[in-house]
Amino acid sequence: MNKKFAVTFSLIASLFVAGAAHAQAADAESCDKVQWKTEMLAKYPGIAKSCVGVVERDGKKYVRLSGKVASKSKDSITVKLDHTTSTMTWKPADGETVSIEGKEIPAMSVAVDQALRFYIPEGQVSN
Repeated sequence: MNKKFAVTFSLIASLFVAGAAHAQAADAESCDKVQWKTEMLAKYPGIAKSCVGVVERDGKKYVRLSGKVASKSKDSITVKLDHTTSTMTWKPADGETVSIEGKEIPAMSVAVDQALRFYIPEGQVSN
């Protein structure tokens, strides 16, 4: 995984939410408008199929993706992107948390098969 992408994914992955209530109102933009970077499409075939929206927070746009925890190791979580065979691996920092049904829990406490929604800065995945 590209080091820059891994760092950003780690930071943004702290925004994981199983319930989508926080972002539903902000899903004004369509995934159809995302112009995916060639390298993202090559590294994560079908990533566009896992896009569930584009949101704006604090003046920045984020692509909202969905997936499911495929596996965990002692220091990383592998997420299988929905509607694809592609996976992304996230190495949460110590103390990093995720929000599951409104509760903050340690990131490494997510269960295999846990459905996730997460955000990646649009500039990282889009031209």
